[in-house]
Amino acid sequence: MIVALAIGASPAQAQSPPSGRPLNPTAASRSGLAYQPYLPYDLSRSRWSASFEYGNAIESDQQGSASYLLDAELMRTTIAWTRDLTPRTWIALQGEVDGSYAGFADGFFVWYHRQIGFVQPERTARPRNTYGYEIVLPDGTRYAPERTPVALGDARVTLGLRHDAEQQTSLAVTLPTATGHGNFGRGVPSVSVSHALRIDLADPLFWEISAGAGFTPKHGPLSDYEHTLFGMGTTGVRIHLWGGQSIYGYFFYHTPYYHNTTLKSLDNRELTGDFGWMIHSRGGNEWRIGMSEDLAPGDAGIDLVFKVSGTW
Repeated sequence: MIVALAIGASPAQAQSPPSGRPLNPTAASRSGLAYQPYLPYDLSRSRWSASFEYGNAIESDQQGSASYLLDAELMRTTIAWTRDLTPRTWIALQGEVDGSYAGFADGFFVWYHRQIGFVQPERTARPRNTYGYEIVLPDGTRYAPERTPVALGDARVTLGLRHDAEQQTSLAVTLPTATGHGNFGRGVPSVSVSHALRIDLADPLFWEISAGAGFTPKHGPLSDYEHTLFGMGTTGVRIHLWGGQSIYGYFFYHTPYYHNTTLKSLDNRELTGDFGWMIHSRGGNEWRIGMSEDLAPGDAGIDLVFKVSGTW
């Protein structure tokens, strides 16, 4: 299928890197901010998109009486519908299904990190393919979300405004529709705004940057330690190879989700790298295969995430 798509691919002027947001439940359950790439205008049709993400997480941090453990494999499947309202405005509706597991791939992730020369003492100290998720805070608060194979996540509504062929502002609201016990939802609505700028530097190199701010009210047993205002920034490039083929890579930065827990893994900002390959077909469809890597161990980033997504 991929070969057939590559043969029938068209020039990739419309392509942007895929959207991105945290998969770690301690982060995703707080901030509604997400990287929203520039969406080209196409009033002639609605667009559907789907993405599947599967990641391996291992975080182990202890400071005095406070501790944090996240040892899990995490899944998120997202379906979205997008429609242009006018040449300048668009709307997107998005829903998701999430899951957390003891997993089966710890051995593979250990092998992969060895190949790139990265050692994870937290992983080697834990039994393989075992679920663990527990937060203990200085005031004695203990929070231990259960493993949840399948659950709904929060719904998202996004309104976008194109200022010109290079700039776009988007406003997103998430609604507390999450189910299950895996700490996938925020429990309250959130609102965020972001601005993206796409610059054609010199064919075949294209640069895109974005910045955003968001607000999520405090909620739940960790509310005394939660931030409510958040900031985000991204920067990255797409390189057009031939026909509809492109590769991309970008950095995702997010301000801290928590404060005063004494645990760096919770109080630190997030820095994640995302990279992959895209195909833009003659029919206007896009298909993407990528990976995310935590670039700053000890923050809220997931160690490694595999991503497959498409838009049609």
